[in-house]
Amino acid sequence: MNKPLLKKICTVSYTVLITTVCTVPFVGSLFKWGSQSTENRTMLSMPKLLETTEDSTKMNMEYTTELADYYSEHFGFRQELVTANAVLNETLFARSTNDKTTIGKDGWYYLNETLDDYTGASALSDRGIYRLKKTLDLMNQYSNESNITMLFFSAPNKNSIYPEFMPWHIRRSTESGNLDRLSALFSRDPNSDYYIDMKSRLLELKETESRDIYLKNDSHWNELGALAAYNAMQDNFNSRIDKFDYMPIAVSDTHITEAYEAGDLTNTLYPSIQKTDLKYDLGIKKNFSADRPLTDLMAEISTTCQGRYYNEICYRDSFFNALININSNAFAKVRYTRAFPYDMTAAKSGGYNIAVVEIAERNLPKILDNAPIMGAIGTDVPTGSAHVNGGQECNFVDDGESLKLSGELGNWADLKNDSNIYIELRDSNGRSFCYEAFPICEGDSYNDNGFSITISKYSLVNDEYEAYIHVVNKDTAQYTELLFNQ
Repeated sequence: MNKPLLKKICTVSYTVLITTVCTVPFVGSLFKWGSQSTENRTMLSMPKLLETTEDSTKMNMEYTTELADYYSEHFGFRQELVTANAVLNETLFARSTNDKTTIGKDGWYYLNETLDDYTGASALSDRGIYRLKKTLDLMNQYSNESNITMLFFSAPNKNSIYPEFMPWHIRRSTESGNLDRLSALFSRDPNSDYYIDMKSRLLELKETESRDIYLKNDSHWNELGALAAYNAMQDNFNSRIDKFDYMPIAVSDTHITEAYEAGDLTNTLYPSIQKTDLKYDLGIKKNFSADRPLTDLMAEISTTCQGRYYNEICYRDSFFNALININSNAFAKVRYTRAFPYDMTAAKSGGYNIAVVEIAERNLPKILDNAPIMGAIGTDVPTGSAHVNGGQECNFVDDGESLKLSGELGNWADLKNDSNIYIELRDSNGRSFCYEAFPICEGDSYNDNGFSITISKYSLVNDEYEAYIHVVNKDTAQYTELLFNQ
């Protein structure tokens, strides 16, 4: 075969190949072949060239951009092409094509949002860890004063329990992470029985359990890990509540069968393959009833169970999904809420006598985004506090029932890692009312200088007060006037 003919054949073949590759997705999109998404989000709708309102009809100037975005989500065989690209990248380069997923070793996948904890990029300051514990302590104190037993734990990131399967090129921090530092701070406090070090419990289980306790293709624990968390909660309540309605469940008491289900990490990475994870059906009988089918686990859920005594409100995230069935069997009434910031008043007003607060390790700094919704806790005015001139600017909101004060401490404050912040109100008769503020800068988790407090007006006697702010640590105590910005 002569060279001109060979060149012509190659050119024609290349043209046909490229034309086919470009045409097949377009033709497929006309018939909606392979264009259905498995992603957990709302897909774009076909844009309209003309936008019609009650008053007029006008051209959609963003039509071409919107059409391009629509086509990128709906072209034919999209799922198959996305999967093929992901498989090639994983096979050839051990690289993920999805910004949600990190490909680990031996078929393990990890959530990218946990990498900052793993590498130490999300580390709070020592003051930040103290602020985190102080916020939880105030929530617990508020619960106790409302005759509610509170419990808090953080569900560990998967790479905190199984770091050995992380890819070699992602270096683990040699410093302790936020969760370990928080646990260490709790361990030094004799009044912290409301805290469960869930990471230690799960690492101990990992050493004795031959089966995995986290899912390979998912970011969460499996049923065995969830059962360990449930038993840890039951043990905690049983040790703190006299005659608690104790209901532990041993693995030996269950009838474990294996099942397979797609994981959240590989669902979007390989949409047309649907990789499945080994899961365990514990065979626990469902004794509760729910106000809605347990299919939309993002929503608020309420359950009731006959023959139980305690009522529980559970502030939770997706890690608690695997706990809902077994936990609902243990309480007369449970409300599961994902609302944030935590509304601690809902526990009091809803008639609950148990409050569980659960949050994933990667989201621990989120607790410091905004102060929990609850009235401030009264306390004694700090003694020996030295007056500092200059005053402290403060945002002020009066909603008719409460006063919301917040701000960022100025240079006058001798702020230490263990400093606490108090708001004092003095009336014309010389009486003082003092409340401890959350060490939170609204909207900024990593700002260590903030304070935020909500004071119920029902706890006040008069309408007019002079207001002061105290900053107190073990060495010094200072205070200055509050200057309100409305």
